[in-house]
Amino acid sequence: MSERTGYQILEHTADKGVRAWGKTLEELFENASRGMYRLVIDPEGKQVDVSIPISVEVSEPIDRSDLLVKWLRELIYLTDVQKVVFTDFTVRRVTETAVAGEARGLVVEDNSILDGAPVKAVTYHGLRLDQTPEGWEAEFYVDV
Repeated sequence: MSERTGYQILEHTADKGVRAWGKTLEELFENASRGMYRLVIDPEGKQVDVSIPISVEVSEPIDRSDLLVKWLRELIYLTDVQKVVFTDFTVRRVTETAVAGEARGLVVEDNSILDGAPVKAVTYHGLRLDQTPEGWEAEFYVDV
């Protein structure tokens, strides 16, 4: 049985999609984040300017796929507000009510260094997050 980890970019008529894998939920959230930002920038050879701690919490337990959407939306929000394009992630904890970690990336003064269009939003279209015999797998689509 082979172990899958990482992410794959998915093509869709109007949006872009990402399928991500991880042995743990934390690794899955990291790879989903990497996949989403790979739509925007190739991280190869880029120097990290900033490191930002990120925490998403909800008051009641929710579905893990909803928690993934909230995490990714928080990253998009921070990109918009702080003008940072993230290239790497460390997720330390995923529970039924919280995700905590860190995102590292580049301060972007203009979009000239971007390889793709900025991500506007994460959608619920095609959203899924499943536990598999190899670990975890998620699929989601974003508006660009």
